[in-house]
Amino acid sequence: MINKIDVRGVSQQQALNLVETVFEDQSHSNVEILSSDQAITTALIDNLIKKGLTVEEVLQTPEGQTIIASTGHKQAILPKSYVIENNTLGQGNEVIGQKLINAFFNVSSDYEQVPASIFFVNTGVKLCIDQADTVDALQKLQEKGTDIIVCGTCLDFFELKDKLAVGRIGTMHDLIGIYHGQNQVISL
Repeated sequence: MINKIDVRGVSQQQALNLVETVFEDQSHSNVEILSSDQAITTALIDNLIKKGLTVEEVLQTPEGQTIIASTGHKQAILPKSYVIENNTLGQGNEVIGQKLINAFFNVSSDYEQVPASIFFVNTGVKLCIDQADTVDALQKLQEKGTDIIVCGTCLDFFELKDKLAVGRIGTMHDLIGIYHGQNQVISL
């Protein structure tokens, strides 16, 4: 059943609440959302994705935008695993790289759909130790079901094993198991 929601002329919070109510009802698997404000459209799309719903299409219309979303593919989202090879994100400046990796995990922990596992190797293990800015976000991901695995050889090399704050110590067998067991493995 398709439900049409018109959020034109309402505040962003009202729009979010209207859409939330429709999907909580669970009798609607497809929704068309009419919006005339780009900021509200963007906020709605972000919220739908965070909830694990599928945004099928965003159409531009003379009145604004139409978002077509569904619950139909919610369970079809394949679990992903990440391999974190560094304590920064991207190449270049280390300061911005550390800010980016912190932001990546903080934002990731806000989503309902979380990775199946995250394996930390090389300097990436430094993200899982006491005083690391990422520990709270990683603990949140772990609470949501993400298997946080930290390379034991790397912890030994950097002499950090006694400072591990989140996750479990893993081996190369764990890493190979991730590559063999997951359809999608993303290296960062």
